Amino acid sequence: MPRYLTYAAGALALFVALASGELWTGILPGALVAALVVVDYVIWDRRNRPWHDWAVILLLLPAIFAAVWIGVGGLLLDVTRSDSDRLLFEVGPGIGLVGLVCTLIAYHGRHHPNDHR
Repeated sequence: MPRYLTYAAGALALFVALASGELWTGILPGALVAALVVVDYVIWDRRNRPWHDWAVILLLLPAIFAAVWIGVGGLLLDVTRSDSDRLLFEVGPGIGLVGLVCTLIAYHGRHHPNDHR
C-alpha cells in the first residue's frame, strides 16, 4: 500500500508543481512534497520496511506543512485566481495531499501485532 500512496502523492504534488504557475504556493511546495514522499519511501524500503519507523514518520511532517500551504497559501498571499482555478490548483490538491501523506504516516507508524504495550 505505501508504494501506491507514494505514487499518488508524488503524482498529485508534481501536478501542482507543474500546473499551478505560482512559485511560492505551488511549484516549491509541490516539488518539496514530491521529493519528500519519494525519499521517504526509498529510506523505508532500504530499511526492509520496519514497523513504527520514526525516521520515515518524521521525514513526512514537513510534507504535511507543505501540503497545507498548497491549500491555503494562495489565499494568504492573495494570488489572483478564479474560483475554479483555486479549487483545481490549490484547495483540492492541498486537501488530497494532506490525506495521502497522513495515511502514509499512519502506515509507517503502525505497531507490530505481537507488540503488546
